[in-house]
Amino acid sequence: MPFSHTKIVGPAGRYGARYGMGLRRKVTAIEVKQRGKHRCPSCRSLVRLERIAFGIWRCPKCGFTFAGGAWTPQTIMGKALAPEELKEVEAQKAKWKEAVK
Repeated sequence: MPFSHTKIVGPAGRYGARYGMGLRRKVTAIEVKQRGKHRCPSCRSLVRLERIAFGIWRCPKCGFTFAGGAWTPQTIMGKALAPEELKEVEAQKAKWKEAVK
């Protein structure tokens, strides 16, 4: 395995000593979140979604293309209002109510 110059700084290692550490830390945080595993809204599988363009994402498993955030597939506001998430929460609440009775 070749020597890696980005072991500590992560994806921002490609910038070398340029742009300052603060900006490189921000870039690293964004890119780690962007390239991590996310749940597909269609097939619900946990995969690395492909970013096709600014805010457009595709699931490599099922091929579902959807609009999301610029840097992450689902924004905080979108996650709060996603119908799939609300259905899961309602189902969980119903299970808890039945368990209490």
